Amino acid sequence: MGITAVAAFADSTELGDVALHQALLDLNTDLSLMCVAAHPDDEDGATLALYRKKYGVRTIAVIATRGEGGQNEIGPELYNDLGVIRTREMIRASKITGAELHFLNLPEFGFSKSPEEAFEVWGREETVRRLVRVIRLTQPTVIISNHGTQKDHGHHQAIGIALQEAFEAAGNASRFPELEAEGLMPWQAKDIYLRDWNPASKEARIDINQLDTIRGKTYAQIAAEALGEHKSQGMGFFIDFYLSGKVQPAYANRRKIIVEGPDFTGDKRVAPLMPQGLSELAPAPSLPLDSKQLEGLLRRTSELDSSTNQHVKDWNLSRRSRIAACAHEIQLSARLAADLAVAGQTVTVAVSVSDFGKRDITSANVGLEFAPWFGDASSNPVTLDLAQSRTASSLLTFAVPESAPKTVPEGEHLFDPHFLEPQVAAVARFNVAESEAPVELRVPLTLGIAPRVEANMINSPLLVRRKTIYEATMDVLVTNHAHEPAAGNVMLSVAPGFVPEATTIPYSLPIGGERIYSVRCKIGDNLEPRDYLVNVMVEGDTRNSFGVARLVDVAVPEGARVGVVQSYDDTFMSVLEKLGVPHEALTIEDFSQGKLDTFSAIIIDIRAYLVRPDLAANNAALLDYVSRGGTLMVNYQKTEEWKPYFAPYPITLSRNRVTREDAPVALLVPDHPVFTTPNPIQPEDWDGWIQERGLYFPSEWDEAYTPLIECNDPGESNPPGSLLVAKNGEGNYVYTALVLYRQIRELHPGALRLFSNLLALGTSR
Repeated sequence: MGITAVAAFADSTELGDVALHQALLDLNTDLSLMCVAAHPDDEDGATLALYRKKYGVRTIAVIATRGEGGQNEIGPELYNDLGVIRTREMIRASKITGAELHFLNLPEFGFSKSPEEAFEVWGREETVRRLVRVIRLTQPTVIISNHGTQKDHGHHQAIGIALQEAFEAAGNASRFPELEAEGLMPWQAKDIYLRDWNPASKEARIDINQLDTIRGKTYAQIAAEALGEHKSQGMGFFIDFYLSGKVQPAYANRRKIIVEGPDFTGDKRVAPLMPQGLSELAPAPSLPLDSKQLEGLLRRTSELDSSTNQHVKDWNLSRRSRIAACAHEIQLSARLAADLAVAGQTVTVAVSVSDFGKRDITSANVGLEFAPWFGDASSNPVTLDLAQSRTASSLLTFAVPESAPKTVPEGEHLFDPHFLEPQVAAVARFNVAESEAPVELRVPLTLGIAPRVEANMINSPLLVRRKTIYEATMDVLVTNHAHEPAAGNVMLSVAPGFVPEATTIPYSLPIGGERIYSVRCKIGDNLEPRDYLVNVMVEGDTRNSFGVARLVDVAVPEGARVGVVQSYDDTFMSVLEKLGVPHEALTIEDFSQGKLDTFSAIIIDIRAYLVRPDLAANNAALLDYVSRGGTLMVNYQKTEEWKPYFAPYPITLSRNRVTREDAPVALLVPDHPVFTTPNPIQPEDWDGWIQERGLYFPSEWDEAYTPLIECNDPGESNPPGSLLVAKNGEGNYVYTALVLYRQIRELHPGALRLFSNLLALGTSR
């Protein structure tokens, strides 16, 4: 896994006078600012926006992970599928702030309390190497980060530590010499600044509440707009914080190398990056530009192109072309006729060149260029005639190479080296009077590349309850991505002990068609509880899709009927279906006594109080349900979304969490029904949990509650609030901060048994 760049020179979406103003600013300085962050949404968008849009500084956002280990407030996607969502959110946010975007592709494994834990997974040397690589690639003048080295998320601390090491290592030829084979020569940034939340810090205080008079927004507002793209992370709270007008981030200088005297690039001084230095830069030329001014600007850009770094050369070419195109009001637009294609398919690109100014050009040469890693692709260029019309258009075509890297299914390709990078660029070249060299405009295009036919076992992991079910159904979704009808066979291979009714599934699908094929499977009655592998392959393809049938010893409570107040997740509904427990999702109309009393237990989903306003409004009805003999199981809620009075007796939440998924678990009341009925809970039932034990643990609770579990990360001793149970009237109120949903989603046997026992509390009514 290496660095992926997905949104270089991202503010090309701006048009008209705004784009011209930005193009002029870009010629005003050769400074570049890199912001390094651990996760999508950790970047300092306000500072990036200010330096990009006020001063014309080339800005670079470097994100260490894809964010796949976080929570998702907009849907059920987790892990790699969530990483895809967060990557796209980060791309959109970068287009707003104007930063080019790079990912280090380090894995995101959930909250960490120490940098040591992060480095255990990432490798300290590998983390530094990836940072050095992106520094040498982009050659920033100054590097900043929101992250320090103490008292923060372990990922943040690790990035702060590694970044300071990479700052020096990037300029040291003896460190990572293998990068020179990629043309990445040593580069020493001038300064490095890390966030300092101390209000007294004055080393670098940035007023992000200044108004950008061209765009009519403050830089804080621009940052808030960018932050709003991170919808899966529920950024509303932080957007309000940005817009409060009180945020002026401070940075502390962590530089270890001081460059004496000014540097020169062309005829412009490279000033220190902080505001007092930038204020000394010459103002941009006034608008509008006359021909002589434009000629001088273009001549200056030609003089700038002395860098041997291809990335910087591309930037210089980009800003030269943009100033010419904006001054002449010339635009290139391009779009793909389809967002998805397969190898060998002919793809059409609609291109048009428009001259909205004084009719300065009579023709433009337009073609397609392809990333070198895309494969052997080609397209015939065309000459567009603009002598008689302001806009000329054409259709260009190319065939997708057989070797083109696949991007679908996207979750499988999240960490591929070029994931979501544009494979194609529409390129227009034309001449203007003020320049001897042609002006070049580019529009990057990203195409999804899929297998011709895709087959996946969509009900994996398949739950098989030992001693109760001796046959099961495997559901295989077959999708035709090709631009023609498809017919063939899907081959099914199952571990010994499972006998499918068919191992070959014939399919026949129209263009874009998909179908679920259900295959019944007999199961031997003497199999041991474990995972049994299922291999699904389209005949003639090399891609294997693996599924799992999981044989589990788990008893479910007799007579259970469960209601679920869902949030954005569907785990509880899905698992109840797999367990064979009758269940129903509760809507706003279902909080009447007559309806609630039909359920033996009701589950409040994770963070449901955030996304279900009807839940808080009807909370009293649920507590009355408990008093009449029902069981209410409340899963973790976030601290700021919870009110102590939501529970029948007060519960106060904290930010305490247990991040070690293998942290020891002690049963405080071993003979409680939660640990005995109908499934005896054994020590091994806590083995093999994923990501973490729990989060947002209660820190205080009424004496009416019985804490059932004690669990802490090494070296900590927090109140044992991860699983609380109380009698309320005739019923049971359960609050659990355990991340049960992550465990039962994966059909973890011990978690399934614990979940079933919690449901059983309601079957004695």
